[in-house]
Amino acid sequence: MTFVTDPAWSPAAYRRALAAWRANAPKSDADILPREAAPTSRPRQAGIAEQCRSLLKWRALNAGTDWTAANDNKPDDDHEGTGQPLLMLLDSEHEVRPRVSEMVVAIKDVQFQARRHARLGGGGDEYLTPVGGDLERGSVYGQGKRGSKMPNCVTRMGALRLSNGQQCEKGYQKTALGYVYGDIRIPLGGIVDCKGRKARDRFGKPKGAVANDNTPPTVGSNPSACRGAFPFDDPVAIASEAVDVRSSVTPETAAILDLALHAANLRQVGEHLGFLGKTAERRGKAALLAACAELDEVLAA
Repeated sequence: MTFVTDPAWSPAAYRRALAAWRANAPKSDADILPREAAPTSRPRQAGIAEQCRSLLKWRALNAGTDWTAANDNKPDDDHEGTGQPLLMLLDSEHEVRPRVSEMVVAIKDVQFQARRHARLGGGGDEYLTPVGGDLERGSVYGQGKRGSKMPNCVTRMGALRLSNGQQCEKGYQKTALGYVYGDIRIPLGGIVDCKGRKARDRFGKPKGAVANDNTPPTVGSNPSACRGAFPFDDPVAIASEAVDVRSSVTPETAAILDLALHAANLRQVGEHLGFLGKTAERRGKAALLAACAELDEVLAA
């Protein structure tokens, strides 16, 4: 059993989910982890490795490309003596206050209750709502105008003060005249401050890389040439090549190649073709070699 946490969870909600997981979780990780293959000095299929080498190209084309992985940011485990990690090689630091940990501590004395959204026939999504403890309620901004019957809202939960729709913060707004700096109304329920400190969301100063010798090499190169910043694989070009290669082989061959990327053995390939036992192993091996041969011809064209 798995569950997905949410930063908005209260400690009580997390404890309920954790207790439910523990009640259904296996006693040992070995019960759910896949068995590792035993190493051997004489692999059974070593003889066909060379004939199936094109499978590596097929896997690379169909695995997708994440070009952001080329930016190998190095973590700084103790940024400026704060004891907090910080990623390097980033344009700037995005700071959001209060942090999730600060909010959890701020609402520790607030009592929550699990309820469900209204849904025809029942079974609406469950949510948590504050029902007691250290909290305050107040009128919503504009309440009572034009016959409005809007109920009161929560204006404070522990050390968190929340907007009733009237509070404002400074910032830039896009208007017909461009971006204008002025008051921006905090929406109903938005965090105004935590323990008297205003909520904020800002980008800090740019951070540089870890100090090292970045002197460009000059031996065997043109010193006037422009150096590349990062290795970059064009994901659009790779995706286009994958489509071209896949369309150049038969659908049956593509299915065998896809299966070979995750099949545990050649027998599974043969069973996919409708055979059983030793026949499935032999036919699976023959089908894989034929598929790789067809792929070799396409890649060589």
